[in-house]
Amino acid sequence: MFTGRFTRRVHLALVVFLFSGALGVAFGAYILWPSRREAGYEPAQPIEFSHKLHAGELKIECLYCHSEAERSAHATVPSVATCMNCHEQVQKKDEYGELTPATAALVEHWEKKKPIVWNKVHDLADFVYFDHSRHLAADVECQECHGPVETMERVRREFGQKMSWCLNCHKQAPPEDPPPYARHWTTRAPTNCTTCHR
Repeated sequence: MFTGRFTRRVHLALVVFLFSGALGVAFGAYILWPSRREAGYEPAQPIEFSHKLHAGELKIECLYCHSEAERSAHATVPSVATCMNCHEQVQKKDEYGELTPATAALVEHWEKKKPIVWNKVHDLADFVYFDHSRHLAADVECQECHGPVETMERVRREFGQKMSWCLNCHKQAPPEDPPPYARHWTTRAPTNCTTCHR
C-alpha cells in the first residue's frame, strides 16, 4: 500500500521524534536533578575566587561586591571593574614573580573588557519570587540563607532551597520590634502563597 520511500520517511521521523524526546527528558533530568537544587551543590567557577580570603580574612563586606542586594531583587555578582578597584593595586604573585592563575585570568578579563560568566550556585525555581532588598531591610543576615560564606574557599549551597526551608524561616516568631508594616504579623514574615509565588 505504501511505497518504500514513504516507509523510510516514517521511520526517519520516528527516530527523530524518539531522539528528541530522549534528549528532552535527559536535559530536564539534568536541570531538575536534586543535587543541583539541594545542599552541597558546589560548581567550579571560571576563576578560583576565595570567599574565605576576601570575606573572611580581609573582612570585605558582602554588599561591597554584591551591591545591588540592598536595592533590588537580585544581589548580582560584581563586575570586573569592582574586582579591579583593589586588584589594580594588589596582584598576587607566585614564588617566581608571576601572577597567580586566578589573578592573571582576572587581569586578562579586565584588559579584554570581557565579563566573567560565573556559575550560579543559588538558583531558585523560575516560579519563585525572591527579593534580596526586602530581606536585607528586615535585617536578615546573608548567612541565614547562604551559610557561612566567609569560611568557604569555593561557594557551595549550604541549605536546600525548597519551599519548606523558606517557610520554616517565615513561620518563626516575629521580631520584638517589627517595622510598622509588620506590626500585625503573627510570624516573622507572611506565609500566604502570593508572598513568593506571583
